[in-house]
Amino acid sequence: MTDPDFAQDRYVQLRGRAWHQWLRRGLLLAMLAVLVAALFNLFGQKTASTAVTTTQARLRVESPPRLSGGVLFQARFRLQALGHAVDHPKLVLGENWYDGMTLNSTTPNPTSENSRGGRFALAFPELGRGQTLTVITEWQVNPTALGRRSMDVFFDDGNKRLAAVHRTLTIFP
Repeated sequence: MTDPDFAQDRYVQLRGRAWHQWLRRGLLLAMLAVLVAALFNLFGQKTASTAVTTTQARLRVESPPRLSGGVLFQARFRLQALGHAVDHPKLVLGENWYDGMTLNSTTPNPTSENSRGGRFALAFPELGRGQTLTVITEWQVNPTALGRRSMDVFFDDGNKRLAAVHRTLTIFP
């Protein structure tokens, strides 16, 4: 048989358990901090744009620099021929684009696709001088892909490099 005073002290007056309320408050504060950080786009999908212009071409990449696992996102690539027509335009994605991520769609569809040197090349029809090709891709981050990686993008004419953009992507759990 238990002493009724002991039960009342422990379960009604919560004696000896004062630190529990501070633990609950701390956990709620930690969850609130994560939510506020998300509101300020610390983990978000806000798109950032990076562009490189050379005498021959302009390459612009628009995609989020920070993502969370399992998220769907869009990357937009703008290839523009400046100095002369580009007979064999290729959008070349570095190997980390496919590492832990799945490509769902590409618009417009490339005329051919291949892999060379660990990079993935998407070929498109000829671009006249001053013309711009916009390629929109839809991706999904695999839930197990975490960390920081380089996301290089190249604009080639056949095997000749016209422009290169070097970006970094951070993937949060």
